This record gives sequence, C-alpha cells and structure tokens, in this order.
Amino acid sequence: MIERSPKHYGVGPGEIYMGGGDPNFATPAYIRDAAIKAILDGYTHYPPRGGIPECREAIADYYRRFGPDYDPSQVYITSGGGAALYYAMAGLLEKGDEALTFDPSYAADYAYPATMGAKVVPVPLTEPGYHFDPEELKERITDRSKIFILTNPNNPAGTVHTREELKALADIAIDNDLTVISDEFYMEYVYDGREHIAISSIDGMKERTVVVLGGTKCFAFTGWRLAAMIIPQEHYPRITKKCPYRMDPATFVQVAGAVGFRGLTEPHGMGVMKEWRNEFDRRRIFCKRMDEIDGITCHTLEGAFYAFPDVSSFGVPIQRFVDELLEKENVRVANGERFGGVRILGKESPAYGHIRPCLVQDVDVLEEAADRIERYVKGL
Repeated sequence: MIERSPKHYGVGPGEIYMGGGDPNFATPAYIRDAAIKAILDGYTHYPPRGGIPECREAIADYYRRFGPDYDPSQVYITSGGGAALYYAMAGLLEKGDEALTFDPSYAADYAYPATMGAKVVPVPLTEPGYHFDPEELKERITDRSKIFILTNPNNPAGTVHTREELKALADIAIDNDLTVISDEFYMEYVYDGREHIAISSIDGMKERTVVVLGGTKCFAFTGWRLAAMIIPQEHYPRITKKCPYRMDPATFVQVAGAVGFRGLTEPHGMGVMKEWRNEFDRRRIFCKRMDEIDGITCHTLEGAFYAFPDVSSFGVPIQRFVDELLEKENVRVANGERFGGVRILGKESPAYGHIRPCLVQDVDVLEEAADRIERYVKGL
C-alpha cells in the first residue's frame, strides 16, 4: 500500500496540481526514520565539503548497478539537481562556447548556459516518440561545441534512449571531444520492459561524462534537496571550484540519503520503488486520454512521469492557455515551451505549442483533470 503525502504548497482550494515534478508519495518510512535518528544522534553540524563519506559511498555503490565503477571521491553532494547541473555547466563552459541539448529537454538546459556566456544549440527529437537522428546532431556540431546536455529519461518528453542511440551519441562526443552532462534523475522510472542505459557505461565515455542524479524523485523528498554529481577526475577541480562553500544539504539529510540509496539495492527499498513504478505506469493512461481529445495529440511516455500534449491546433499562446486553464478549470500545468528551443527555433521547435502536466496525482484525479482540460478546450 503506497503511503500518500499530497503536500504541494501554494495550491488553492479545489486545484488539481500538475505543475511540478513532486510525486504525491510519502518519503519511505525507513528513510524518514533514518533522518530522525540522525538528528537525535547529533548529525546537525556542518557536513564536509563534497558530502559525508557514507552518502558518497552509497551513491557510488548504487550507480554500479548501471555499469560504471566510480570511486566515492568522485561523488560530490549538492543541494538539489538544479544546483548540480549549474555547477557542472559552470565548470565546463566559457564565454563563446556552445552547449548542445535535445529539444525538448529540461528547462535548465536552456536557461543556465546563457549565464556563462555560452550559446544553446537545440537538437530536435522527432515525433512521435521523441527520439533523435544522429545525422541531425552531427550537422549542429561546430568548432565551438563544448558539451552535450543529456536528460535520460527525458523530462518532459519521456524518452528512454536506447543503447544504439547512446552509442551513436557517444561516438559523436568522442569524435568531437565533447563532454556529456548526463541528467539521470528518472533512471528508476522506465516502463514496458525498457532499460535505463548509462551513457558513461559505453566505451570511452566514463572519463567524458558528468553524471547528475539524486534522491528527490527516487525517494519523493523533493524538499530535502539531495542530489549529486559523479565527476571524471580530469574535470573534478574545475567543476567543484564552482561549488559554493557551505551550500550542501544538511548532514542529517545526507545520512538519510545514504540509507535511501543503500535501500535501492536491497529488498525493502526495491519493493517500494517497484510499487511506485507500477503506480506511475498506471498513470500513463492520462496520455491516452489526452490523445483522445479533439485537437490534442499526446504520445505515451516511455520513462519519467510527465505528459507532453501538443495543443498548438487551438492557436492560443501557451502561457495564455496555461493561465486560463488554471483560472477557469483550476488545473495547474507547466508551459511546455520552456522545455525546448522555442525562443531559438520558433515553430520549428518540437516543444512549440505544448503543455507539460506532471503525473503526480492519483488516477482518479488525473481523470478529473482530463475532463476539465477537455471542457476548457471545447470553449476555445
């Protein structure tokens, strides 16, 4: 029986919240208990820079499930995944560099490089299914290309990249001396017999991949802000130099995080994750429900827990669509155009005209949300 914890702050009366990737599950009891015990045991002082050894070791041990064998000293604990992505990009990018990323992809992949004076180069994922053509990627490589930012499974499109795709991406990275920042926050959420493949497990990629992962989605403790980078030795000094001092998660959070990651390799934690994965699998029915509404097209996600409906046929600017849906039907979704290169490619961006509902509610609530969305679009 999955324990629910529907605490989404700032949500109004009667509102169906689908705006952010914050699962409505309670953090597993064994992790909560570990945090409480850590506080009672006095783990309330500054953690060491880079994270407590127990947490770094637990993450390195957990990640070996996917192939690569990293030393715990290569793990650097950060306060959330956004911070990890920012530090990795800041350590690798300089003014005038180019950062390639898929379109659509996580919004930070488009926002952060500009703060470093770098340019984002979108590489379109092809509908339906949102996979990529290696030849299209090659065409976008220039002498200024520095990094590729990969989100796998993809947020918001739900793509789970195959081994063949990642091998093609790896070959291009090696041939063009690109470093890959691999955001793998949703690695536990893949469906229909698919497998999460770590690009760092492909020959030649371990030393040119910065892995970003965390407990916020795996353990439904988004507010605890626990994430990590796994950094190749060559890049470790440059990247960690960008990490502010005393900005790590609380020591007791890291203790509990270590227990959580250990649990993902043990029966009790694996059992919880299987339950959650099965529940998100059921929630994918929302994608089919969206696709049945006249004027909306929506593929069924392969991984993560986001729907990505195309509502462009209604001719309504997406921010207006999002705002009116909340105002008139009390359903909160995200502006899907923020998760792609719309500002760069315009209507040619695969993210153009999309919204991003997060499947963070139970199936019956998602059904009600679909009814409200259908009612709204019928009035357009």
